[in-house]
Amino acid sequence: MKICLQLAILFGVCLAGEGLSVLLPFPFPASVAAMLLLLLLFVLRVLRVPAVEETADFFLRTMALLFVPATVAILKSLETVRDILFPLLIICVLCTVFTFLAAAGAATLVIRLQERFASKGGVRHD
Repeated sequence: MKICLQLAILFGVCLAGEGLSVLLPFPFPASVAAMLLLLLLFVLRVLRVPAVEETADFFLRTMALLFVPATVAILKSLETVRDILFPLLIICVLCTVFTFLAAAGAATLVIRLQERFASKGGVRHD
């Protein structure tokens, strides 16, 4: 029953993200809107991490399966992609490296800000 509640919460946030993206006067990805809503719920402490942790961990562990259909589709159209395969691979590798560096930089910045806040007598949230 716990997992059903966690799924309902996550799907509800996704649905709210869909609704928000429809209401906005400019194109905005619903998945990004849902992630921002989830972040807002965590920041405002309306929702705590343990409330969705088990189901979110499951989704993270099985996320690689979501890329199988896209990979198969690319392999099926290999003749079309063959001419641009090398530049495509270079772009994928560079994007992966830049994404990793951006994530590492953001994590480092957040850790430093938390440490600075804690050293000034603030309450540290781990």
